[in-house]
Amino acid sequence: MSKCNNCPAGQTPYIIRKGDTIWALSQTYATTVQDILNVNPGLDPENLQIGQRICLPFVPVNYPACPTGNYYVVGKGQTFLKIAAYFGVSYDLLYKNNMGIDPDVLFEGQVLCIPVAPSPVRIRIRDGVLTVTHKNGAVTSCAVKGSFTGSACVINKQLDIGTSGARILDLSDGGAISGEASRYGGIVVGNEDMDKLFNLVPVGTEVTG
Repeated sequence: MSKCNNCPAGQTPYIIRKGDTIWALSQTYATTVQDILNVNPGLDPENLQIGQRICLPFVPVNYPACPTGNYYVVGKGQTFLKIAAYFGVSYDLLYKNNMGIDPDVLFEGQVLCIPVAPSPVRIRIRDGVLTVTHKNGAVTSCAVKGSFTGSACVINKQLDIGTSGARILDLSDGGAISGEASRYGGIVVGNEDMDKLFNLVPVGTEVTG
């Protein structure tokens, strides 16, 4: 299995962080302790390791179910067609992954589930700058705090549309790229830049130092 692969359909990957317990995760992800153990054979709930990757059977209930964990927040004036084109997926496939959403009546702040396809972008983090390069040649850069070496890929996207507005990109090496609102540490980006980065970068994107 590639390091960029997600958990099986109907599950979403999660990176264990300091203070996590299986019970607490079951409450956050609207599931049960037993259901989490069932999808993680051999997992010892009394011996969780920071950076350990597990699978969760459900995603938070405050935004649409998305087994791929590949979320997108609709911006002002954006259309279904343009969003599909950016990620290199078909209009029909995007529609099937967002049943119940009217593609002709999108609104700012609406959350979509993007099908996982080969990422159209790559990320480089070097000398305090994070650069996103799209295959069409577009480049977006922002300042970051924290250092990164080696290579990894984005395996999951976490979104909190409540009061904190936190957006997090979980990495395959156990780290994360997050906004200041998340307080997760790791590679930290300004909140406004993180809002943009969250939408630019899909699951499966390669990250290099």
